[in-house]
Amino acid sequence: MTNNEFNLPNFDNAEDLLNDLFEEVKSKESELAGGDTQDLTRGATAIQRLKETTVTFGDPRSRLIPLTLEGFKAKGVELSYEIKQLMNQYDFYSMVVSVDLKPQSSVLISKLECQLDFGSKGNQQPIVHRIIPDSKWQTLLNAGVSLNMGLDANLDVGIEVDASELTKIANLPDYDKFKASVGTKDKFKAFIVLDGLNYQCGHFNIFAQGEDNSRCYWRIEEPEIQDKSTVKFDIIFKVPKGLESIDLIGNVWIEPSIDWLCGEVSHVTQALPGYLKSLFGSKEKAAKSFAVGRKEEWVNEQQIILPKS
Repeated sequence: MTNNEFNLPNFDNAEDLLNDLFEEVKSKESELAGGDTQDLTRGATAIQRLKETTVTFGDPRSRLIPLTLEGFKAKGVELSYEIKQLMNQYDFYSMVVSVDLKPQSSVLISKLECQLDFGSKGNQQPIVHRIIPDSKWQTLLNAGVSLNMGLDANLDVGIEVDASELTKIANLPDYDKFKASVGTKDKFKAFIVLDGLNYQCGHFNIFAQGEDNSRCYWRIEEPEIQDKSTVKFDIIFKVPKGLESIDLIGNVWIEPSIDWLCGEVSHVTQALPGYLKSLFGSKEKAAKSFAVGRKEEWVNEQQIILPKS
């Protein structure tokens, strides 16, 4: 999988375009006001708030734990034969990566996207085994219930819900597809819960890919997370036995709602320079062009040291 497949924005170019848009809109709004106002008006205020919106990674080392036969056994889970064989060849880990999102007042977001790349290649390349959450759980994630996620004997994902909320999801039209992987705290003992990996983020659409690769990717569309400060993703990955450290490169970004942005600058759009005005001809192009994001690297001296059990 390449950056082109993920359609990764150029953060520096996006920042430059936002700065240009801000200056042009501020200038045009000042002209409309007679040129005698120093206060930011509607469009410039909206762009300034978008410029001040931030999205950053938490430290991926904060919830990085080894997954071992002994650890599962201590929790009362006997791993399957296939997983035991894999654990003879690889060391397995669970890594929770948090994304801290701080949209400024009134800023509307159309997408939150996150790409993680284990930099090492060849025989030392980490391999993504599971990504959590993924689109399989779309229906449940939209059900408005609190979900805890865990792993079963095949290192497949299971869902734990409170007994009082089980009826909400039992009535979903496609419940039969995933009911074997759903249980309550008092009755479902087939998997171990991943500490701290809880989801109750409101309604959104999720897309994820990356299993059996050295990269993984999430896209959350139309997220109702204006009041949420943190979104968490979990990667179950494996590395060759004895590997002591790994590289990790992360890109995370938000794309603004172009309907919102267009509405805020509609009174001056026709007066903008052609290269800015043309961007608004395509919502997808404009959203990517004005993305706000960050790239972080844990490489060289900042390499992630793998904990031992």
